[in-house]
Amino acid sequence: MDITDSAGRAAYISFIVSLCYCTDYELGYDPTVVWNADKKYWVIKCPDSAAAKDGEMRVVNYYARDPIFEAERLFGQHTRGFAASLDPNLVDEPDTFIKDSWPHASADPQSTLRNELDILQDIEKQLGGKSMDTLGVIRATNGGTVCFSKTGNLVNDNTSAMLDPVFGGFKIALSQTPAVPTIGNRASAEENLTRNISLRVHRRLALQPLGRPLHTLKSPYELIIVLADVMVAHSTILKKSGYLHRDISPNNIMVVDDGERVRGLLIDFDHAIKTDKSRLALAEHAGTLPFMSICNLQNSEIQRSELDDWESLLYVVCWLGVHGVSHDEQVAYQQEIDAARKVGEYYRYPLAKWNLLQLQKSTEQDIDIMFDVCDLLNPAQIKKLLSIYAVSDYENPIIGPVMNEVLRRASPTDKTDKMLLDSNDLSEQVLYLTARKVPAIETYIPPEFRTPRIRALVDSQTDMAYDEEDEEAMGEHMDEYNDYDAFNQGVPAGNY
Repeated sequence: MDITDSAGRAAYISFIVSLCYCTDYELGYDPTVVWNADKKYWVIKCPDSAAAKDGEMRVVNYYARDPIFEAERLFGQHTRGFAASLDPNLVDEPDTFIKDSWPHASADPQSTLRNELDILQDIEKQLGGKSMDTLGVIRATNGGTVCFSKTGNLVNDNTSAMLDPVFGGFKIALSQTPAVPTIGNRASAEENLTRNISLRVHRRLALQPLGRPLHTLKSPYELIIVLADVMVAHSTILKKSGYLHRDISPNNIMVVDDGERVRGLLIDFDHAIKTDKSRLALAEHAGTLPFMSICNLQNSEIQRSELDDWESLLYVVCWLGVHGVSHDEQVAYQQEIDAARKVGEYYRYPLAKWNLLQLQKSTEQDIDIMFDVCDLLNPAQIKKLLSIYAVSDYENPIIGPVMNEVLRRASPTDKTDKMLLDSNDLSEQVLYLTARKVPAIETYIPPEFRTPRIRALVDSQTDMAYDEEDEEAMGEHMDEYNDYDAFNQGVPAGNY
């Protein structure tokens, strides 16, 4: 709309007025999730799957505090999770997981490849409710497509219901806009707008039992038990109901308590698909990226099998082995990574100077290599290093044209040629170095060289080494004293 003319200004005012009269749904709010300000909990309307089988549309109210996790990205399935209860009085003792997501769907419900509710109900039908609990497989107690009231009628919540009014307004605006040859016809403009917008359906599931994440485990032994339970469930589902999970990852493996022991729980059948008689599935790129099998990552045409999921389990074990299982281990690992990265960044600068001294300096082509390899050094610093460089007997001297080119590149810059790092506190860098006694720094560095930072670093390391040696020596003297004192009292050494 062009607000420089009267028609554009009228359209803009109409837009503002229409925005003021929008319903909560049109503004982006979910009318099926309502906040109870008095009780401080959410009232979540979940489709009643039993009523849906009878052709009725009813909802069941669940009650939950704030979401366990929320969608971090604007695009994708936009999954949210609530720990909820059917009883509002037990909202702080939840037993149900509410999964709210926007998966892909087809305009024809019969042609939709995957519907998690249908998959879970089919698996439960094949295995039976008791087998589901014994195996450790998530069960859907309620769920379906979320509906809302629009002009007195119940409408399925999907991207089409939201965007059709937008496209309708676009078509009206397009029909009132004069044709411009440079941008093509109206049909192509409309096609370009709607072509890449896929249909997503708002689905909500009530799942039991309510598990806890892997990082709450206390030992690797519990992890082995949980992973074994999950893969037993995976193999049984594939064998008896023919569904291949296709998304084995840490987020899809939960922990449930069974008395004093733990059990594994396999969740998230969004990517599960029915296999053929040979237990092979479509060659489709699906799953969580770090844990995909090689064939899956390469998007090969080889049909997927249970071996792909077992390969994903191997990557899960490797991931947890590196990053840690418990939350404390993961935090400690991240701190180590941050510390190593900090030390690595600290030493990259001296290494760049070392690389410069090792490179050839005979031709103008060598100059390009120097500036490319030693990218942490600015031209003024490279010029300073080369100007004080002492050529060894086995090296060729730096010829005039080479030095002139370096001077030419360094002249336009206003950067400093200071060679030492700015650091008022060396304690952080010293912390990660191994202590070693250096009796005299002059053994390695001539006394006429002014190197205060290197001296501070060596002194701190030497003091640390001496402190450790003194402490160890004191411990030995205390052991001798204790043995001597015990001997005088007639007590055998080592038994006091």
